[in-house]
Amino acid sequence: MDDQHGSRHDARVLVVDDEPSIVRLMTRALQGAGYRTIEGITDPVEALAYLDHATPDLVVLDLSMPGVDGYAILEAISSRLPQDTFLPVMVVSGMDDMGARHRSMRAGAKDYLVKPIDLQEFILHVDSLVDTRMMSLRLQHVRGELEDQVRLRTQELHAAHLDILERLGRVAEVRDDATGQHTNRVARLGALIANELGYPEAEIDAIMRAAPLHDVGKIAIPDRVLLKNGRFEGEEREIMQTHCTVGAELLKGGRSELIQLAEEIAFCHHERWDGLGYPRGLAGEEIPEAARIVAVADAFDALTHERPYKEAWSVKDSLAELERERGRQFDPKVVDAFLRLMRREATYPSVPAEE
Repeated sequence: MDDQHGSRHDARVLVVDDEPSIVRLMTRALQGAGYRTIEGITDPVEALAYLDHATPDLVVLDLSMPGVDGYAILEAISSRLPQDTFLPVMVVSGMDDMGARHRSMRAGAKDYLVKPIDLQEFILHVDSLVDTRMMSLRLQHVRGELEDQVRLRTQELHAAHLDILERLGRVAEVRDDATGQHTNRVARLGALIANELGYPEAEIDAIMRAAPLHDVGKIAIPDRVLLKNGRFEGEEREIMQTHCTVGAELLKGGRSELIQLAEEIAFCHHERWDGLGYPRGLAGEEIPEAARIVAVADAFDALTHERPYKEAWSVKDSLAELERERGRQFDPKVVDAFLRLMRREATYPSVPAEE
């Protein structure tokens, strides 16, 4: 993965484990895989000092260490990094229990391997996390460019702004949508719903431009979860749900109203009208309006298209499901607007035709 941020093998990897033999083993495996900048540390206190003056691209971390354990280091990483910085941490621990896994994930870890590790599997996980880190750095760079373009207020730069937004909207889709069209369909549906609700033209256009970024946080979800065949269980569900928070963090700090709207949608499109959604458990009109609209558009598109965990539903069954969830998962007025729209159209270009 070569770009302005360097290749994958230019990534800085920090290995923290109180057993020197483990540090040597993982360091040799990383070197054999082509990684050139590896810092191996056996003293967790020294690791904290290292993190005070350096920011690695990946941290490989043991949990059970004397003095300062891995959980303390996870907390230190979370507290010392800027909020919009994505730094993946892979826990490699001898503790093979769900409690340790869940606590690690809640503290900020992005992956968890149990000792003794298979070195080939270890490198595959490292490569995936480093690729995600490089993608987040590119997103930060592009976001800064977008803000500069908005400040310049020229027609040419505005067009480039919209083009890059559209491309960013496809970033997550290339991993779990073979066609790459999910973001476009959700954007079109969201704009049509907003129009049905009587939104001004400028706001309809903003929703259409921002909606494709609703799932951008999926770039941080490991393939073993994102591409799983079947429903998510326990820890997998917790990991998957982090895509809302990660997406909002990646977009956070944007000065343009469009980026701010995209952040809002990314953060809140899985909240529920009844307050049982995530990540904050917002209810009713506490949920931003644009996120309520995208939630319906996203759900309908997910229902009517095949996913790794499900077959495609018919349009009829999908509409019936939205109607059942009216006032529970979804804003009633948004569902009503969508149902009016669908009933008015004999054919609909954004959804598959009925068999």
